[in-house]
Amino acid sequence: MATSTKYDTRKALFDYYVYAPLGAGQLFIEKVRELPGKAWTMATDQSKSLVKAYMDLAERGEKIVKGISKSSYATRATEQTKTARTHVKAAAKKVS
Repeated sequence: MATSTKYDTRKALFDYYVYAPLGAGQLFIEKVRELPGKAWTMATDQSKSLVKAYMDLAERGEKIVKGISKSSYATRATEQTKTARTHVKAAAKKVS
C-alpha cells in the first residue's frame, strides 16, 4: 500500500517563519548595494540625454534665426527700423 504524505501548509509556514524575514532582509541589502551604481548610471544617462535635447533645440533655434535673418521681410523690417530711428533722433533734436 502506497502512503501519500499530505503537505501541511500551516506546518510549513510555522517551520519557516523565521527564515522569511531573514531572506527578505538579505534581499533588501543586496538591492541597496546595487543602488549607487544604478543611480550613477541613471544620472549620467539622463544628463547625456538632457544635453543632447538641449543641443537639438539650440540647433533648431539657430536654423530659425538664420532663416529669418535671410528673409526679405526681416531685412525690410530692419531697414524700416533704422529709418524710423533716424527720424526719431531728428525729431528729438528739433524739440530740444
